[in-house]
Amino acid sequence: MRFFILTLFLLFSSLSWSNEISVGGVNLTIPQPEGYSPVTSEMEALYEWQKLFILPMNKEFTAFIPDDQVGIALKNEIPHFLRHFSVQTSKKLINVTVTNSAFAAFKKAIKSENIKPNKKFETQLSESMKTINEKTKEQYGVDPAFSVSQIILMPVHEETDRTISYSTLVKYNMKDKKGNPLPYFGIVTTTCVHVKGKVLFLCAYSEKSDLEWSRQASRKWVNSVINANPSDILTGIKETVPFRISITKWTQRIFKGALKGALKGAFVALLITLFYLVIVFLGWVKRRKR
Repeated sequence: MRFFILTLFLLFSSLSWSNEISVGGVNLTIPQPEGYSPVTSEMEALYEWQKLFILPMNKEFTAFIPDDQVGIALKNEIPHFLRHFSVQTSKKLINVTVTNSAFAAFKKAIKSENIKPNKKFETQLSESMKTINEKTKEQYGVDPAFSVSQIILMPVHEETDRTISYSTLVKYNMKDKKGNPLPYFGIVTTTCVHVKGKVLFLCAYSEKSDLEWSRQASRKWVNSVINANPSDILTGIKETVPFRISITKWTQRIFKGALKGALKGAFVALLITLFYLVIVFLGWVKRRKR
C-alpha cells in the first residue's frame, strides 16, 4: 500500500513539474521553473490579458507565474507579481528544422543585432501599447497612458552550442492615480535555445533591480529544458547536416524570413515587460473600485 501511494505521489509530482508543447509536430517537455506554475485557461482574466502582450509574428506556448498567485488567478482575478517566465518562438520558425550550423549563424546575427539600436522596434512597441491603452480604458474606464521612453539591448552575456542569452532594459511611463508621470523599469533575460531541431525563446522577467536574478533563474531553467529534451538519433542526424547542404534556394528564403522573425524575439520580450506594469496598474484600479 505504501509503495502504491509513493508511486502515485511520484507520478503526480512529475506531471506537475513539466509541461508538454508541440512545435511544428515536434514534442518538447518544458519543466516548470522552481516555485512557478503555468498560466491556464481556467485563469480566465489573466489568460485573456496575457494575449495582448504577444505580437502576431510570435507564438507563446506557455507562461509561468509564482505559485502563491495561482489561487488568485483561479478566482478570475488579476494577481500581482513582479517576476514571471514565458516560452515562445517565431511563427516562421515553427515548421523549420534548424541545424547546428544554422543555429550558429542565427547566434551570429543576434550578436550583431544586439549592438545596434533599432527604432523600428520602438515604433512597433508604441503601436502595441496604444492598443493596450485602449483596451484598458474600455474595460476599466481609466487611461494609463503607457509609453516607452528608453530601450537598452545589453550585449550577449552567455553562449553555448545550444544557447545564447542577453538581457534588455526598458523604461516605460504611465500616469498615477493623480495623472502624474510614473516611470517604470523592466528587465527581461531572453535565451534562445536549440533543442530537437527547434528554436525556443525562454524569457525571464523582473524589475530592474533583479537583473542578476533574471539571469541566474533563466540559466537554471534553460538547463532543465535542454536536459529534458535530448535529440533522438534521427533528429541528431538532421541537426548535424551542414548548413549549405541542408538548405535549398527555396528553403533559404524561408529560413532568412524565419531568421528575421526570430530576431524580433528581442522586441517581443520588450513588450512583455510591460505586462508587469499593467498587472500593477490593474491592481490599483481594483483597489480604487472597492
